[in-house]
Amino acid sequence: MTTVAVAPTASSWPGLEKFNLVQDYLEKNKLLITEINNNHEIRSSEGLARNVHLIRELNNNVAKVVALYKDLSGSLEQQQSTV
Repeated sequence: MTTVAVAPTASSWPGLEKFNLVQDYLEKNKLLITEINNNHEIRSSEGLARNVHLIRELNNNVAKVVALYKDLSGSLEQQQSTV
């Protein structure tokens, strides 16, 4: 008999929404890092000034990812303790 893996749904694992948010932030961070690097290579005053804003946004996103991972960890621990 073959077992078929089924993707978790929000109803089967409440942390799925948070996991999806983490993925969204990581994709945004990838784009931010690319733009920051491009601005740094060009070295225009406008690009370097924009990097200040972009780096702040990147730092905020990283803090959000850390908080979401912390919540996910708690969610997984809670789910394991109920099993």
